[in-house]
Amino acid sequence: MLKTKQIRNLLPILFLCPSILFASEPFHNIQGFYGERAAGLGGAFTAIADDPSGAYYNPAGLGFTYHDGVSISASNFKDVKRSYINIDTPGQVYNQTHQGFDPNFIGLLKNFDRWKFAFSIVNTYNYSYNRVDQVNYPLVSPSINSTRNYTKERYNQLLVGPSAAYLLTDKLSVGATLYYMNDTKEVSRTQFQQFSDLSYVMRSYVDNRRTSGIMPVIGIQYQPIQKVSLGLSYRRIFVMGGNRLYNEVYADSTRRPGSSAIDFIEGTGDGASSIEAGVLTQKPRLTTSIPQTSEMRFGVAFFPTSRFLASFDMIYTTGYKSRRNQDEISAFGRRVTYTINDTEVRELTRASTTNFAAGMEYYLADTFSVLGGIYTNEPNTKPISWTESAVDLYLQNAHGNQVQVNSGDNSLIYKAPRSGNNPRNEYSRNKGLSLGFSWVTSKSSVSVTYIREVGNGNSRIDPNSLSQSFEYSAHSIYIMVSSRN
Repeated sequence: MLKTKQIRNLLPILFLCPSILFASEPFHNIQGFYGERAAGLGGAFTAIADDPSGAYYNPAGLGFTYHDGVSISASNFKDVKRSYINIDTPGQVYNQTHQGFDPNFIGLLKNFDRWKFAFSIVNTYNYSYNRVDQVNYPLVSPSINSTRNYTKERYNQLLVGPSAAYLLTDKLSVGATLYYMNDTKEVSRTQFQQFSDLSYVMRSYVDNRRTSGIMPVIGIQYQPIQKVSLGLSYRRIFVMGGNRLYNEVYADSTRRPGSSAIDFIEGTGDGASSIEAGVLTQKPRLTTSIPQTSEMRFGVAFFPTSRFLASFDMIYTTGYKSRRNQDEISAFGRRVTYTINDTEVRELTRASTTNFAAGMEYYLADTFSVLGGIYTNEPNTKPISWTESAVDLYLQNAHGNQVQVNSGDNSLIYKAPRSGNNPRNEYSRNKGLSLGFSWVTSKSSVSVTYIREVGNGNSRIDPNSLSQSFEYSAHSIYIMVSSRN
């Protein structure tokens, strides 16, 4: 067990990493589905892509469209629940939820014989979490009476850009899309913690990041025979710029009034510093980027009859890792401490994933079809081991996960990276299914699609506890409308 003094010493350190206890950027690469038929097919759309949403999945598929068109996501309702089980106390479950209506796709398509042009707006994800939680007398920390958390989080990514496709032959098309990307993160949190001796600590922080970039998508589609289509697309994120601002205030009632009574921490993409218990520390600059991953999609579609089609996609997303100097220099009077930290920017670390999707569409009548699909959504994080968390806690409690050498007023510290303060602290293998209905005429169509996604795994959102079981559950309803000329 951690003693009260140990807990107080750890709290300011833990909250230098604001994403430790709550969600970081998405832990999976598939955030949703965009377009009318793509949603119903569970995302298995790379070898079809013959409506405005093809600009996202495979712009070459636009080459096989023969009408002008407009496609709009009239409404997209998403209900997400993330359950962290046995937090602080056996049986204590922390539920993080999101509910919202967000149009996630708007696409325009224009046909000029063999040339096709499109413009699309894609809201890839838009998550908002507002939580007020209280934990009383946690068994893992008997010196704590209660903890109250007030949290607001928002994560959003928007893509906007043009597309073009060219039909080289009646069987072969190529295409490209160039998206401008805007990715934002906004987090604010206040925590109040009271101990058994009635002393307390309180901290409050805000963390806002905005990243801009481009994401080109190139594709090819080939129809060797009338009943078979093959599609391939490739995309990559290129970060062009960004900014970030982090501010934190920390107060401890046991400290004597004076310059060391309150800690202040502030950072941007250019630099960061803090005053903690009177110690001035120059910290590494904050990350303003997002992972610059690549994705390749390969799809096959089969059209045995005019009423039925089946499709299959394989989606491979690369991993990503970034390193830079993250050492710190602290000064207190004449005493100077240089701290060597791990160079990996773990906020940006991603594991590669391979996902699969399969879908079908069948026309029950000339103007009414039913669509269904299944898909996987593997985590872009590493597995979280209970054994690793136990070893990490032992090393932290016994040795502080560091080695220190002193020489007069100078000190050199090497800090081994902790598994407990990794912001990529959630691992869940998800699977999903889709069921959609579409009413189609020669000029327009309306579709309604239901998406269900579930998963389970492990997490470690509390760095001073062992890893916990984790469950994921999401429901989505897509309503899409389209028109054609």
